[in-house]
Amino acid sequence: MTPPATRNAPRRLSLLFRPLRQPSNTAIACLSALAAVTILNVIFTLYTIYTINDVLPQTREWSWIGDDFPSELPVEIPLAGLSVETGEDHFSLYDDDEWGTLFPSDGFVRLGPNDRTFLVSLYHQLHCLDIIRVGYLTNRTHAFEHIQHCLRYLRQILVCHADTTLEDDIPQFLDGGWTHSANGVGSVHSCKDWTVLRRWVEDHPSLPVE
Repeated sequence: MTPPATRNAPRRLSLLFRPLRQPSNTAIACLSALAAVTILNVIFTLYTIYTINDVLPQTREWSWIGDDFPSELPVEIPLAGLSVETGEDHFSLYDDDEWGTLFPSDGFVRLGPNDRTFLVSLYHQLHCLDIIRVGYLTNRTHAFEHIQHCLRYLRQILVCHADTTLEDDIPQFLDGGWTHSANGVGSVHSCKDWTVLRRWVEDHPSLPVE
């Protein structure tokens, strides 16, 4: 007589080697979606790595020869807020000495290994403002071309910066009717810190013309 353990052995083996069931359509759909998301994530990651250089600031070496120099002063200038004031105590039309304090080294600086000279645009703009002031006071005929250059130059610079700061309307009664008006006093503008720039210009003046 066959022992019970021997009689049950084939059945146990058949349980161990029972064929796996086919996955359901739902499981296949979930696995497919997971695979697709994984592939998209890989593609997006590769694309981000490939384009990251277009996002991060680029550093490069300049020869400072010919046209091979940066378009802006390569110095980090922090932002600052400017609250507009009336300014009645400073920079009157007649105060030549105070206007003269605006131009460290006349706005010219030295840059590069060979101390190449450049004019920082801020000081060109302030120079033009001063030229218009002097021209208004003296009415010099020979200064007409210089003043006209400055007016055209400043117009383009102002349009370029396109300051979008909002200034409150202060209606005024003029010529028998009310009209919109604004003096800008109290408005806060986002600016580059001009004091940091001035210190840098003072520390890097241009060399005398040889």
